[in-house]
Amino acid sequence: MNTDKRHGLTRIIQNVILNEVKNLAIIYFLLAIFTGCASFQERIPQPTSSNGTVVFQYISSSARNVSVAGEFNGWEYKSDQPRAIRLEKNEKNIWTAKSKIEPGRYQYKYVINYQSWILDPANPYTIEDSAGNINSLLIVK
Repeated sequence: MNTDKRHGLTRIIQNVILNEVKNLAIIYFLLAIFTGCASFQERIPQPTSSNGTVVFQYISSSARNVSVAGEFNGWEYKSDQPRAIRLEKNEKNIWTAKSKIEPGRYQYKYVINYQSWILDPANPYTIEDSAGNINSLLIVK
């Protein structure tokens, strides 16, 4: 095989490989988006406190009700419970609540539609309770 044909064949192989790599990158990107590993949604911070007021935020377009339940409110989450902290949804599907909480370390979870108890996806800190359940950890200073 002469040199020109070899170079031509090499360029064809390089183009095929490059196109396959691009296709794989697109596939991995789409998988990351659809599995929740990556998102174009606005990122929210973990709960923050200022002067004893804690701001909780959660993103969901499908939830009908979001509450936060934890040691700071006796794990109350239903609308008829006096210490329940209900989050309100804005136009960007960000649920938010502010609550006065005394300084300390508290376990908590979000309660979605009064039935699904989930960790706070914005908070990397967790703690295991005495029953072996994993809860989000809130530290109020």
